Amino acid sequence: MRKILIGIILLFASMAVIASGSSDMEAVEKASLHYIEGFYEGDPAKLKACLIPELNKHGYYKRKGTDKYVPAGDFPFTKALTYAENVRAKKDFAKPGSPKEVEVLGLSNKIAITKVTANWGIDYMLLAKNDGKWMIRQILWEGPDRTSNPTETDKKSAMQTGLNYIEAFYEGNEAKLRSALKPTMYKWGYSLDRKTGKYKKGKQMTFKMALGFLEGVRKGEWKPKPGAPKKVEVLDVMNHIAAIKVTAAWGIDYMLLSRDGDKWITEHVIWSSIPKKKA
Repeated sequence: MRKILIGIILLFASMAVIASGSSDMEAVEKASLHYIEGFYEGDPAKLKACLIPELNKHGYYKRKGTDKYVPAGDFPFTKALTYAENVRAKKDFAKPGSPKEVEVLGLSNKIAITKVTANWGIDYMLLAKNDGKWMIRQILWEGPDRTSNPTETDKKSAMQTGLNYIEAFYEGNEAKLRSALKPTMYKWGYSLDRKTGKYKKGKQMTFKMALGFLEGVRKGEWKPKPGAPKKVEVLDVMNHIAAIKVTAAWGIDYMLLSRDGDKWITEHVIWSSIPKKKA
């Protein structure tokens, strides 16, 4: 009887974990869908429900009749709300049948990355879960094209950017860091309190702070353990932007890249520690 009871408990525990993962996936998809609908429907409430006030969003637009992409400028939270309000005021709603696709490219217990396809183009979005709610923190987009045909060279180059990023921190190598990160890059992350098992408050690492960390590595203040992970996965590649996932000694990074000539360089990063598996 006791064995049966334990079996039932373990079954429900397993179901709870699966349900939690499913719940996170649904919440991430919902936040991404609210993002599109907020602009399509002119609904600032939906944008407030999915975007943090400190939103960091910018992108690139292809000039008509050319293959050249130019910066489209920053698009902060206040500008997003104003845009939605104007859509509603002018009744300039999205046409029926406008694309409204959400793809979850990566999901962990603290951070996520999605790709949305809308009438303006493609957005890669970085989300974080705080106080039980998934919110969009960072966005890199391109338009107006919604399709791409990336080459193997594109993918290998994006992978090399991720590898340079890891090795820069492992080796204290400034040249590799500069080849992987834009000086204006925005990086946000969550470290784990090993004593409580809970995530600490999120923090930003600026490019200058990253250089300072490398100096510490060169002085021997930190170094990765032998066999530390050094894995890069290319999640998606568009015409001018790409998304990759990095697994390293400190945890997981989702990174958004933009094309820089024949290589890729990082514009956005969100990372989190990985909880240790219970023995």
